[in-house]
This record gives sequence, structure tokens and C-alpha cells, in this order.
Amino acid sequence: YWGESMFYEYDRMGAVQYARRWALDRNPRFQDYEEWGGNCTNYISQCVNAGGVPMDPYGGNVMKKWYWYSDKNRTPSWTGAQPFFEYFTGNNNDDTDNFGVYAAEADYDELELGDVVQLIKDGKAYHTMIITRILLDGDEVYDYLISQNTYDLLDYPLSLKVGERRYLKIFGYYK
Repeated sequence: YWGESMFYEYDRMGAVQYARRWALDRNPRFQDYEEWGGNCTNYISQCVNAGGVPMDPYGGNVMKKWYWYSDKNRTPSWTGAQPFFEYFTGNNNDDTDNFGVYAAEADYDELELGDVVQLIKDGKAYHTMIITRILLDGDEVYDYLISQNTYDLLDYPLSLKVGERRYLKIFGYYK
């Protein structure tokens, strides 16, 4: 990828609208990986892509790319929870502006609509979810509601999810 990159804001509402539409169903434009270990990260990639983040075919190797053109032409980062995390946190940082997503690991209280939550075990992600509502008590976050595939949930309280978590904040993307 050559040329000047521009930074674009992540369309959080676009991602959330997509997430809400497909949380309990499957978009027929994409393969459903329910029978092959689950559809969770495939669904989250679709949500983030609907928020404007472009597919990224430009990295130096397959682990530095993020796309799904067909079942036979896709990256591990599109459908796998740990490769998704590695791509999203490794693609850009404060002083790069090449192409694709700019995201970083975040704290619980920094999350916004359209940000991503993963369940982890032994430091590796095994499940990916998206924040689709935020419950406030005054100005304080009371709970986040997440949506996910495999098993399908729409606006489920994050506080009821069991397991160690990590949080991904999506700032935007370069294009």
C-alpha cells in the first residue's frame, strides 16, 4: 500500500446496528463457522467492518492482514479469536498510519459502543464479543451489554459472563 493515509473515525453506531441485526442470525454473504469451532470472531469481524474498518490485504504476511473474501480466501485474524487480537493490537499504534484498523488493549472503564471484549485462558483469547449497549448509573458504567454468535446472544450483561477478560478499544482506521 502506497501513498498518504488518512485517519477515519470508527462508525460505532454502524458496527452496533450490524451487531444487533445479526446477533441471533447469520449474514448469508459470509460462511457460518458454527460447526467448525464457532462463529464468534467471524461475526465480530463483520461488525467492525460494518463500522467502516476496511479489510486489510496489505501486511507482510498472513498474520498482518485481516480479510474475508470467501471461505477459501480469508485470514486467521478474521475468524480466530487470538489472531484477531494480535492483528488488532499490532496493526497500527500512535506513530504509524499505514492502512487498516487502529486499536489497542484498554481498561474496562474506557470502553464504548462497538468496542470488543474477549474471554481469555492462559493469555490466549478463545471467544470474542461486541458491546452493543451501556448501562449507566448516573455517570458511572453499571454494566455493558454484549452481543455475540456461538452461542447467540443479543444485549447480554457482560457481568454475567464467566472467565478472564480483555478489552479492545477501536479508535478508527487508516485508508
